[in-house]
This record gives sequence, structure tokens and C-alpha cells, in this order.
Amino acid sequence: MSDIRQWLTDLGLERYGDIFEREELTPANLPELSDDDLKALGLPLGPRKTILKAINALRTGDTIAPSHSSDSDIPKRLTEKNLASKSALEGERRQLTVLFCDIVGSTELANRVDPEILEKILRAYEDACAACITRYEGYVFRRMGDGIVAFFGYPLAHEGEAERAIHAGLEIIAALSKLDVPDVGHLAVRIGIASGLVVVSSAEKGDEGEPLNLASRLQAIAQPGSIVVSEWVSRLARGSFDYEDMGEQALKGYAQPTRAYRIVGVSKATSRFEAATQERLTPLVGREQELGLLLDRWALAQDGEGQVVLLSGEPGIGKSRILIALRDRLDAQGVRALRFQCSPYYMNSPFWPSIDNFERALKFSRDEAPESKLDKLEALIVTHYGRPLTDVRFIASMLSIPCEERYGAHTMTPQKHKDETLRSLVDLAEAAARKQPSIMLYEDVHWADPTSLEALDLLIDRVRSFPLLIVLTHRIEFQSRWGVHGHVTGLNLSKLMRGQSSTMISKLSGSKALPAELVEEILTKSDGVPLFVEELTKSILESNQLKEAADRYEYVGTAHSITVPATLRDSLMARLDRYMPVKEIAQIGAAIGREFSYELVAAGSAPMCVC
Repeated sequence: MSDIRQWLTDLGLERYGDIFEREELTPANLPELSDDDLKALGLPLGPRKTILKAINALRTGDTIAPSHSSDSDIPKRLTEKNLASKSALEGERRQLTVLFCDIVGSTELANRVDPEILEKILRAYEDACAACITRYEGYVFRRMGDGIVAFFGYPLAHEGEAERAIHAGLEIIAALSKLDVPDVGHLAVRIGIASGLVVVSSAEKGDEGEPLNLASRLQAIAQPGSIVVSEWVSRLARGSFDYEDMGEQALKGYAQPTRAYRIVGVSKATSRFEAATQERLTPLVGREQELGLLLDRWALAQDGEGQVVLLSGEPGIGKSRILIALRDRLDAQGVRALRFQCSPYYMNSPFWPSIDNFERALKFSRDEAPESKLDKLEALIVTHYGRPLTDVRFIASMLSIPCEERYGAHTMTPQKHKDETLRSLVDLAEAAARKQPSIMLYEDVHWADPTSLEALDLLIDRVRSFPLLIVLTHRIEFQSRWGVHGHVTGLNLSKLMRGQSSTMISKLSGSKALPAELVEEILTKSDGVPLFVEELTKSILESNQLKEAADRYEYVGTAHSITVPATLRDSLMARLDRYMPVKEIAQIGAAIGREFSYELVAAGSAPMCVC
């Protein structure tokens, strides 16, 4: 078997081996292949995405060998360049979320249909699953008969891998419910999702480890058309979804019962921060000056000169938390908050934050009739805000609500229709601000789609003439184009001082003192980032390492060093993966300490000879 055919077989795409060999493609050509090349070869979307993900993995030099490994089918890198690397031999620990999807009644299906028809059915099923998985940056790792295994967190990590896996699972179920197979009907699947630590290496092989085994067992207890997740996954995804606690489940191969949760649906949380903090909101510490500036800009806006504040900072610095504090202050004054949340999943979906805002405000149900939706839109736009009926058409089109029967076919060019939609959105924002004191909170603009950025361009240019405060949050890498306006203020959130971090730790512990050396370790490792302070403190309080003693906590046994909480691993690994040239240095430095010499890190990163 040729190298290229073996590589495709490892990906579960051996059926395309003839095409690759006919075009005389070799492993050396793989890094240069593009999506257009694969499309020209006649490959459908799902397999193209799978191949491109695998090619990206080749570029990074990684394959997976999970913890406690002994044997696996995971392919090695086709080149031997990285085998000279010490890190390639030793591997690295990663948090991995595994999705296991299996067709319900596959044996019965195989007995009912002709083998050729069965192959077409399975191919359509695989392509539908692959499209949903790759949409959320997952990696189709293996096809096992009618089962599909996908990894989230490899080859590149992203924030919220557990959340991505659940979203992908929900879309798989929805996509297959629309896939009508002749003589069979709709396909139903069971999905299990689990998370855990594995070791990533390009030089070792091993079994798939705990996450895949657990995902497989959870899939087995799921009802058709449902998703069952582990307790770890439910904690990582937190308030982004609604869950049904299935209690302790006896799973094959597990000595102790395992708690499992069924996904009921996506939660109604308005923002990512709200989804992550549904249980308890951490007290705001050390942001009085920044909050004061926002209130000053609000006062200016109420005098009729609209204001814009660009609130920036690194992930976890507290941008969303200060918006909650601002909203709480203004709620008492009867101020309405217009909330828009950008999403990393919809960066290429025009008007996504506005669509999400309208659908939540009008409480559209999934099966609601178009006429009912149009009635709600007219009541809001025409009756409530006093805008012309002609504007409803543009907002309805943006929301993909059929409206030609009510308003007639439109004859505008696509560009003119887009311009009118942008104009309608800005007019509505002005109408809302003039009807009732309002503040617009536009979160995570670094994930905004290009069309939404155009809407913000128009709004920010016009807002100086009406009483509205707009607060946009973004990460430091986002290049704002609005800073040249005189009514726009930039506000960069800095890290907390040590005293402020100590106050935050005290509030989280209920004012009970923690061991001094433990507080020092939290302060050092969190480095003034509020999210890190919170998660490190909570992780130690929720562990069995401490016990309460009157007004303080004491160690149960000997002191232990704090490990990185599971809730932070995806975010931290995502940052490392995006700085590949310095990733190895960062990993070596993490083992040495916060300060190290050039000579020491150079010795630690020297290539190891492979004999």
C-alpha cells in the first residue's frame, strides 16, 4: 500500500486513495494542498475538512498518544523532522474533549438495505457529522464502523472545547433529522461526550485513554437523538446549556458509578459571562476608577451627546464583570440595556449579534410561524419605536423570515438591500435611545462579523447626535478603527494589584483566612488576572486539601502545589498553540520557574539524538 493511501486509510478516507494516486500525489505534496485543490478532485465538504485538519496536524508535527498508552491506530507524522525533538519524544499534556457518535439501529439497517446503498447512507452520515464537527474546529479522529470519534482540543486548542463539542453534537442531531434516506427515513444517533487529560506526542503510540472510553460508554446509555456528557464536561461548559442530571450510572468497565448528564438544550444566558457565572457572581474588586469613568460618560450621553467607550483587555481581566456592575448601577435608574454578544462560532455570519438580540427580545420559538414572527416585529418596530412599516422588511430578511407574501417582492440590488438594512438597524438604535434612557453593551467585538462591524461604523459616527452610551469590549489584539472620533474613549483594564487580588481571595473564601503560603502561591500564579485568581481559589476550596477551623482554613495533610484548574486549561493551551515559535520555551520555563537564564532554556531545548 502506498504512503498516501495508508495516510487516507488512517483518516477513514481510503475510498479516495485511487483519486490521490491517479493525480500522483505524495506525502510531500500534502502541506501545499488547499480546499480548492480538494474540491477540484471532487471531494465533498466533510472529507475536505477532515483532510485539511489532518494536513494542519502534519504542519504542527503532532499526533496523539493519550495517557497510559500502549498501542493505537493514530498515524505518525509522515516526515521524521520532529523525531529529533525532545518534546516530540516526551509529549505534552493536553486537555481533550472527545465526542463519540453512533447510529441507532445500525445492525438492523445493514440487514434491510443493499450493501451499496448502505455505503451511500454511511457516507452521507459521515459527511454530515464531519461538517458539524469541523464547523466548531473539531478533528474527526476515527471512523469505527458506523461510529465517529472526534477530538476537540487537538491539533489546536480553543477556548471552550467542551462547549464546542456539545454544540457540534446538537447540530449533528439536527442535521440528521433533516437527512431523509430513501426506504429508511431519518437517521437517529446517540452521542456521548467526555473530557480528560491525554499526552500529545509525534513519536509514541498508545490506546485512546480515559476520555474516549468514557465517551463511548456515555453514548451507550443515551436515548436516540440525545447527548449524554460526563460531569467534567458539564462543569467545563457550565451555564451554556441546560442539563438533566441522570444520577450515578453503572458503566461497563468502571468499578465505581459515574455521574452523567443529558443535554436538554442551549441555555437562555444572554452573554458568555452570564453563562459562566450562573451559580454565583464574584464580587467586583479594584475597578472603582474604571466604573467611575463609565458613569461619567453615561452622564455626558444623557446631555444629548452620545458617547462610546472601547473597553479592552486580555482574556479574564474582567471586561464582562465591569459591564455587569455598570448595568446594575443603571438598572436602578430605569435605564434599559441593549445587549449584543459576538460569538467565535458566527464570525462569518452577517449580522449575527443583531439577529441573536432580536430573537431573544421577541422570544421566537423554534417552530413559530412566520406570520406570528412578523406580527411581533411590526409591534416592536412600528408600534413601539414608531419606525415606518417599510423598515420591517429589512429586519425580517435579516432574520430569514419569509415576508414577500405580506410586503411583496423587493426589487433592490443586494448592495442596496444591505445598505437599507444597516440604516434600519442604526435608526432603531436611535429610536430606542430617544424613547427610553438606554445603554448599548456590545461584547467581544474581536469576534464580530464584517457586516456587524459596518453597522457599528455607522452607529458610532451618528451616536454623537443622540443620548446613547455604547460600551464595546474587545481583546487587546483587536485593532479598533474608531479611536479617531472625539466622542470615543479607550479604556484598557490593567491587572489587579496584589492587595486587590488578596481582597478577592478573602471574599471568595468567605473572609476565612487561607494558609499564608497558599495565598502567596495563588497571588504568584494568577499574576493579577481576576479570572485566574477566582478559578485557582475555587479549585483549592473545592478540593479535599483544606478543612475549616473556626475563622480559617487548614491543610488536611501536607501542603500540595496548586495545579491548573480544568476550567482554565483550554484557554491557556489555546494561547500557547497560537504562539508556536515560543511554545517550547514557555513549556520549559513552566518547569523551571518564572525566571530563567538564556543558557538554561537553550540547554533544555537542545535537540535529542535519536539512535
